[in-house]
Amino acid sequence: MKKVLFLIALVAMVANTSAQDRIAVGLKAGFNSTSINLSDIPDGSELKNEAKSGFLFGAYGRLRLLGGLSIQPELYYAKKSSQMSYLGESGTENTTNTFYTWDVPILAHLQIIDLKVAKIYGVAGPVASFIAKSKTDVPEWDQFKSTNWTFQAGAGVEFWRLTADVRYEWGLSDISELANYNIGQKTDVLTFSVGFKLFGI
Repeated sequence: MKKVLFLIALVAMVANTSAQDRIAVGLKAGFNSTSINLSDIPDGSELKNEAKSGFLFGAYGRLRLLGGLSIQPELYYAKKSSQMSYLGESGTENTTNTFYTWDVPILAHLQIIDLKVAKIYGVAGPVASFIAKSKTDVPEWDQFKSTNWTFQAGAGVEFWRLTADVRYEWGLSDISELANYNIGQKTDVLTFSVGFKLFGI
Protein backbone atom coordinates (compact mmCIF):
# COMPACT_ATOMS: atom_id res chain seq x y z
CA MET A 1 0.00 0.00 0.00
CA LYS A 2 2.88 2.40 0.72
CA LYS A 3 4.19 1.82 -2.79
CA VAL A 4 0.77 2.61 -4.28
CA LEU A 5 0.46 5.82 -2.22
CA PHE A 6 3.93 6.89 -3.32
CA LEU A 7 3.00 6.36 -6.97
CA ILE A 8 -0.24 8.31 -6.54
CA ALA A 9 1.82 11.15 -5.08
CA LEU A 10 4.12 10.96 -8.11
CA VAL A 11 1.21 11.43 -10.51
CA ALA A 12 -0.13 14.26 -8.34
CA MET A 13 3.27 15.95 -8.38
CA VAL A 14 3.27 15.92 -12.17
CA ALA A 15 -0.25 17.35 -12.15
CA ASN A 16 0.64 20.22 -9.81
CA THR A 17 3.79 21.40 -11.52
CA SER A 18 3.88 25.09 -12.48
CA ALA A 19 4.49 24.32 -16.18
CA GLN A 20 0.77 24.14 -16.98
CA ASP A 21 1.40 24.32 -20.74
CA ARG A 22 3.54 21.18 -20.60
CA ILE A 23 1.40 18.77 -18.61
CA ALA A 24 -1.80 16.79 -19.00
CA VAL A 25 -3.86 14.68 -16.60
CA GLY A 26 -6.64 12.30 -17.55
CA LEU A 27 -8.63 9.17 -16.79
CA LYS A 28 -8.53 5.87 -18.68
CA ALA A 29 -10.36 2.55 -18.87
CA GLY A 30 -10.26 -0.51 -21.07
CA PHE A 31 -10.03 -4.26 -21.30
CA ASN A 32 -7.23 -6.79 -21.65
CA SER A 33 -6.47 -10.33 -22.73
CA THR A 34 -3.93 -12.13 -20.56
CA SER A 35 -2.01 -15.35 -21.06
CA ILE A 36 0.79 -16.90 -19.04
CA ASN A 37 3.90 -17.77 -21.03
CA LEU A 38 5.01 -21.22 -19.84
CA SER A 39 8.57 -20.97 -21.11
CA ASP A 40 10.21 -23.80 -19.15
CA ILE A 41 7.80 -26.72 -19.49
CA PRO A 42 9.55 -30.00 -18.60
CA ASP A 43 9.83 -32.65 -21.32
CA GLY A 44 6.82 -34.95 -21.40
CA SER A 45 4.52 -32.48 -19.64
CA GLU A 46 1.17 -31.65 -21.22
CA LEU A 47 0.60 -28.06 -20.12
CA LYS A 48 -1.22 -25.44 -22.18
CA ASN A 49 -2.41 -21.91 -21.53
CA GLU A 50 -5.31 -19.92 -22.96
CA ALA A 51 -5.87 -16.17 -22.71
CA LYS A 52 -8.91 -14.78 -20.92
CA SER A 53 -10.31 -11.25 -20.80
CA GLY A 54 -10.17 -8.69 -18.00
CA PHE A 55 -10.47 -4.96 -17.42
CA LEU A 56 -8.58 -1.89 -16.21
CA PHE A 57 -9.35 1.64 -15.02
CA GLY A 58 -7.21 4.42 -13.63
CA ALA A 59 -5.45 7.68 -14.44
CA TYR A 60 -2.47 9.06 -16.32
CA GLY A 61 -0.25 12.12 -16.31
CA ARG A 62 1.94 13.48 -19.08
CA LEU A 63 4.88 15.86 -18.94
CA ARG A 64 6.24 17.20 -22.23
CA LEU A 65 10.03 17.13 -22.31
CA LEU A 66 11.10 18.22 -25.79
CA GLY A 67 9.15 18.59 -29.02
CA GLY A 68 6.84 15.61 -29.38
CA LEU A 69 8.53 13.60 -26.60
CA SER A 70 6.84 13.30 -23.21
CA ILE A 71 7.04 11.11 -20.14
CA GLN A 72 3.74 9.48 -19.18
CA PRO A 73 3.33 7.85 -15.75
CA GLU A 74 0.11 5.94 -15.19
CA LEU A 75 -1.68 4.19 -12.36
CA TYR A 76 -4.51 1.76 -12.94
CA TYR A 77 -6.29 -1.15 -11.31
CA ALA A 78 -6.55 -4.25 -13.49
CA LYS A 79 -8.09 -7.70 -13.51
CA LYS A 80 -6.05 -10.29 -15.43
CA SER A 81 -7.10 -13.89 -15.99
CA SER A 82 -5.80 -16.92 -17.84
CA GLN A 83 -6.70 -20.61 -18.07
CA MET A 84 -4.20 -23.44 -17.77
CA SER A 85 -4.91 -26.95 -19.07
CA TYR A 86 -3.11 -30.06 -17.80
CA LEU A 87 -3.43 -33.53 -19.30
CA GLY A 88 -3.41 -35.95 -16.38
CA GLU A 89 -4.30 -39.60 -15.83
CA SER A 90 -7.97 -38.76 -15.40
CA GLY A 91 -8.11 -36.58 -18.51
CA THR A 92 -7.75 -32.86 -19.14
CA GLU A 93 -7.95 -30.65 -16.06
CA ASN A 94 -8.45 -26.88 -16.31
CA THR A 95 -7.60 -24.21 -13.78
CA THR A 96 -8.22 -20.48 -14.00
CA ASN A 97 -5.75 -17.99 -12.49
CA THR A 98 -7.00 -14.47 -11.75
CA PHE A 99 -4.95 -11.50 -10.56
CA TYR A 100 -6.11 -8.10 -9.36
CA THR A 101 -3.19 -5.71 -9.67
CA TRP A 102 -2.12 -2.10 -9.31
CA ASP A 103 -0.08 -1.37 -12.44
CA VAL A 104 2.34 1.53 -12.79
CA PRO A 105 3.71 2.12 -16.30
CA ILE A 106 6.43 4.77 -16.71
CA LEU A 107 6.27 5.37 -20.45
CA ALA A 108 7.99 7.41 -23.10
CA HIS A 109 5.23 9.04 -25.18
CA LEU A 110 6.25 10.15 -28.69
CA GLN A 111 3.99 12.04 -31.08
CA ILE A 112 4.63 10.50 -34.49
CA ILE A 113 2.18 12.26 -36.83
CA ASP A 114 0.10 15.42 -36.37
CA LEU A 115 -2.91 15.27 -38.71
CA LYS A 116 -4.35 18.51 -37.25
CA VAL A 117 -7.67 16.83 -36.47
CA ALA A 118 -5.91 13.94 -34.73
CA LYS A 119 -2.45 12.93 -33.49
CA ILE A 120 -0.85 9.51 -33.79
CA TYR A 121 1.56 8.52 -31.03
CA GLY A 122 3.67 5.65 -29.74
CA VAL A 123 4.38 4.62 -26.15
CA ALA A 124 6.94 2.30 -24.57
CA GLY A 125 8.43 1.67 -21.16
CA PRO A 126 8.61 -0.52 -18.05
CA VAL A 127 5.65 -1.45 -15.87
CA ALA A 128 5.69 -2.32 -12.16
CA SER A 129 2.73 -4.53 -11.26
CA PHE A 130 1.71 -5.05 -7.63
CA ILE A 131 -0.67 -7.92 -6.91
CA ALA A 132 -3.50 -6.81 -4.63
CA LYS A 133 -5.38 -10.13 -4.77
CA SER A 134 -5.06 -13.46 -6.54
CA LYS A 135 -7.16 -16.60 -6.78
CA THR A 136 -6.95 -19.93 -8.55
CA ASP A 137 -9.02 -23.09 -8.85
CA VAL A 138 -6.12 -25.03 -7.28
CA PRO A 139 -5.48 -23.53 -3.81
CA GLU A 140 -1.97 -25.01 -3.49
CA TRP A 141 -0.99 -23.11 -6.69
CA ASP A 142 -2.00 -19.74 -5.23
CA GLN A 143 1.58 -18.67 -4.58
CA PHE A 144 2.53 -15.58 -6.54
CA LYS A 145 5.15 -12.88 -6.15
CA SER A 146 3.79 -9.58 -4.87
CA THR A 147 5.65 -7.57 -7.54
CA ASN A 148 6.03 -8.33 -11.23
CA TRP A 149 8.01 -6.40 -13.87
CA THR A 150 6.92 -6.16 -17.50
CA PHE A 151 7.66 -4.07 -20.60
CA GLN A 152 4.87 -2.36 -22.50
CA ALA A 153 4.78 -0.90 -26.03
CA GLY A 154 2.03 0.26 -28.34
CA ALA A 155 0.47 3.03 -30.38
CA GLY A 156 -2.66 5.15 -30.37
CA VAL A 157 -4.55 8.15 -31.63
CA GLU A 158 -5.55 11.36 -29.82
CA PHE A 159 -8.57 13.41 -30.89
CA TRP A 160 -9.77 16.46 -28.94
CA ARG A 161 -9.67 15.25 -25.31
CA LEU A 162 -9.99 11.58 -26.21
CA THR A 163 -7.29 8.95 -26.65
CA ALA A 164 -7.49 5.34 -27.82
CA ASP A 165 -4.55 2.95 -27.93
CA VAL A 166 -3.52 -0.67 -28.14
CA ARG A 167 -0.50 -2.05 -26.29
CA TYR A 168 1.29 -5.34 -25.76
CA GLU A 169 2.99 -6.20 -22.49
CA TRP A 170 5.81 -8.75 -22.13
CA GLY A 171 6.56 -10.30 -18.74
CA LEU A 172 10.17 -9.83 -17.65
CA SER A 173 10.06 -11.91 -14.46
CA ASP A 174 8.30 -15.08 -13.28
CA ILE A 175 5.15 -14.44 -11.27
CA SER A 176 5.01 -17.81 -9.49
CA GLU A 177 6.70 -18.82 -6.25
CA LEU A 178 5.81 -22.51 -6.56
CA ALA A 179 8.86 -24.44 -5.39
CA ASN A 180 7.85 -27.73 -7.06
CA TYR A 181 6.66 -26.32 -10.41
CA ASN A 182 9.43 -24.36 -12.12
CA ILE A 183 7.64 -23.77 -15.43
CA GLY A 184 8.65 -20.16 -16.17
CA GLN A 185 5.36 -18.35 -15.71
CA LYS A 186 5.48 -14.86 -17.25
CA THR A 187 2.45 -12.74 -18.10
CA ASP A 188 1.75 -11.56 -21.66
CA VAL A 189 -1.02 -8.97 -21.87
CA LEU A 190 -2.78 -7.36 -24.83
CA THR A 191 -4.53 -4.13 -23.78
CA PHE A 192 -7.10 -1.85 -25.42
CA SER A 193 -7.92 1.38 -23.63
CA VAL A 194 -9.58 4.76 -24.07
CA GLY A 195 -8.76 7.91 -22.14
CA PHE A 196 -10.29 11.30 -21.42
CA LYS A 197 -7.99 14.26 -20.82
CA LEU A 198 -9.20 16.39 -17.92
CA PHE A 199 -6.82 19.27 -18.63
CA GLY A 200 -3.44 20.15 -20.09
CA ILE A 201 -1.60 19.79 -23.38
